[in-house]
Amino acid sequence: MHTPGLTKTLPMAALALLVAVSTACAQMASREDEEAARAAAVITAENLETQLGVIAHDSMRGRDTPSPELMETALYIADQFRSFGLEPGAGSDYVQLYPMTRTRPAGAAQQKLRFSGPAGTTDLVYGDGFFVQATAPATEAEGPVVLVESAADMPAASGQIAILRVTTANIRQVFGGRLRDAVRAARPVGLVVALDVPDAQFERFRGFLGSERVVYGEVESDGIPVAFVAQRSLPEGLAAQVAGGAFSDGWSARIETRADISVEEAPNTIGVLRGSDPELRDEYVLLTAHMDHIGFGRAVDGDSIYNGADDDGSGTVTVVEMARAFTSLAQAPRRSIIFMTVSGEEKGLLGSRYYAENPTFPLESTVANINLDMVGRNWSDTIVAIGMAESTLGPQVERISAGHPELNMVVIDDIWPEEGFYTRSDHYNFARRGVPILFFFNGTHDQYHHPDDEVGLIDYDKMARIGRLVFYLGLELANQDEPPAWDPEAYERVVELPQS
Repeated sequence: MHTPGLTKTLPMAALALLVAVSTACAQMASREDEEAARAAAVITAENLETQLGVIAHDSMRGRDTPSPELMETALYIADQFRSFGLEPGAGSDYVQLYPMTRTRPAGAAQQKLRFSGPAGTTDLVYGDGFFVQATAPATEAEGPVVLVESAADMPAASGQIAILRVTTANIRQVFGGRLRDAVRAARPVGLVVALDVPDAQFERFRGFLGSERVVYGEVESDGIPVAFVAQRSLPEGLAAQVAGGAFSDGWSARIETRADISVEEAPNTIGVLRGSDPELRDEYVLLTAHMDHIGFGRAVDGDSIYNGADDDGSGTVTVVEMARAFTSLAQAPRRSIIFMTVSGEEKGLLGSRYYAENPTFPLESTVANINLDMVGRNWSDTIVAIGMAESTLGPQVERISAGHPELNMVVIDDIWPEEGFYTRSDHYNFARRGVPILFFFNGTHDQYHHPDDEVGLIDYDKMARIGRLVFYLGLELANQDEPPAWDPEAYERVVELPQS
């Protein structure tokens, strides 16, 4: 039955309902945008400066891993997380401890390198002509020497001491991870690495390889002594043969190394904001930065404390202030957010490696890792986000940056691929295990690993704008229906699946 006027009344009512719903949705979206903007504004230059003034103060003595001052930094951050209302992220506590081993060469008199040949016997002076890489309490070896052309094709050397010549031309080949494998295959009783490099480079090697070493877990040792010697310090006849690559019989060597070894612990600090969605709260967005630096070093103008204000005090306090912003929201995001400051980055990404191998929240449920390392210097309006081409995170952060012109922050991809920064900060341990990443990084500068990396050189306004940008990114990641997706080729290239 047709009722006059009804066909007009129903569309008008439906239209009115549609308008009302659309208006309500727009108002809700507007309120959400306003709430997000209000929370983002919590990240201020003033708060960042206050926080950095604490952890990069001289009293923290450079936050070396491990050190009492690093632990003090971890506990300070834990107190901040607690005051914001984050839940402990390391079981019942905010601090996750991991094991590490510290090795130091023992006294100079206990390190020996002797060569015997046609012209007699030569004892080298430890600390001048040679140094050792001490990884065991005591190692020693004696035997004939064999010249090795390269680490890639080291011949069988059972019962012999191998001499490997290193020049500026083959440094990467020798120290690119191949040397240990080659030594294990050749099975010499000892190894002498002859460094035919400029004196300044020799000193850098000695500072890195011949000083204290800190490793995750137990120290790896092949049980053979390893000595590094300047080419110029070899006995004259032997030096000429090593340099010429033509070796004759009649030379032997003896190596003795002694090390002091101690097993210690270092901290990560972890807090979590539980998600509000019953289904998505067991998925996680992980925000990270490393809170350690390199402690003491060579004095420059009377200053030997390497404060690490930019590296990575800047990223650390930005993560802390993002935690303050997220906890200020009227309602938590749908997914949970983990805020983690790790240690041991400067010693080989130790803390993030430990967490990746011993996660307190499943990595398979971690949808993204956003890592901040050095975000307080250089350009005021640009930040590099390494890894942009690997996943949907790249286009997403570009869109968010464009949608917030008030931040005046352009995001660009890696402009230094030859430097290998992708593998040099903590996101790498998560990318390798299949977690999509972005690594926010402003590049190095003249104060990198220098005592002048001080709080007075930091651009706090830039840090605040980067913090707000990452806040908006993290908020969207925590609220969107689907997690980020890898580019298939990048996944194939980066992710190292566990061996079955």
